[in-house]
Amino acid sequence: MKLIVMINNKGGVGKTTSAVNIAAWLAKMGEKTLLVDLDPSASASIHLGFEKVKNNHQTLCDFIINGGSDLTSYIYPSIIDKLDCLPSEPALGEFYDDMQQETEAEFFLDKKKIPAGYRFVIFDSPPNMGNLAMNALAIADYVLIPVQTQYLALSGLELTLKLIDKAQRHLNNQLKILGVFGTHYDRRTNVAKEVYQILQDKFGSLVFDTVIGVNSKLIEAYHAQKPIMLYSASARGSKEYKQLTKEIHKRIKKADG
Repeated sequence: MKLIVMINNKGGVGKTTSAVNIAAWLAKMGEKTLLVDLDPSASASIHLGFEKVKNNHQTLCDFIINGGSDLTSYIYPSIIDKLDCLPSEPALGEFYDDMQQETEAEFFLDKKKIPAGYRFVIFDSPPNMGNLAMNALAIADYVLIPVQTQYLALSGLELTLKLIDKAQRHLNNQLKILGVFGTHYDRRTNVAKEVYQILQDKFGSLVFDTVIGVNSKLIEAYHAQKPIMLYSASARGSKEYKQLTKEIHKRIKKADG
């Protein structure tokens, strides 16, 4: 089982879209995958059709409130075979912080509580770099960093790297950066190319070859509550996430030896 955190301090970089679509393609490749939504906005959950106000399903927030030790009954199968979801809800952040203060527990999620059988667990983390994000970093094997290919996104990247370094030094010395990839890549602009070059200069081989371009179909897929592969398999966004997932899969396989 490999635990991967999708993280960036800046919102709007395509973090949730990437978490959902990479998880979907891993499942499509035959890998049993769990998507854990740690963001109180619950965008990843909604993307997969798990909207608390409509379905009234159990969420990670309920797991915390109930003091659970096994996540099994809070996990639901998605519309894609081999892809399951542990959904979130808006109350998650508040309850998580309150419960931490009351119990003085360091974290509520650990690897032992995740049911066996998953090859990959993808965490969609909140952009505020709070306790929920730190919890994910404390138990993860790898970090994936999506970076919007605009100059303003680079400042948020520095904060993200500092948080990862802090987690590596104090919580999880086995945590590794799996890679960095560009999002919202507008091929018509020089800015996108320049920012991508900056990423290559800074991170070298950690930068994935595949970039995720600007694609309205990705937005439409979210509103349709489907991964892009099901909403529009021929869309550029679908093909790019497929290629990126292949790169990710290959890199993990190589790291495992």
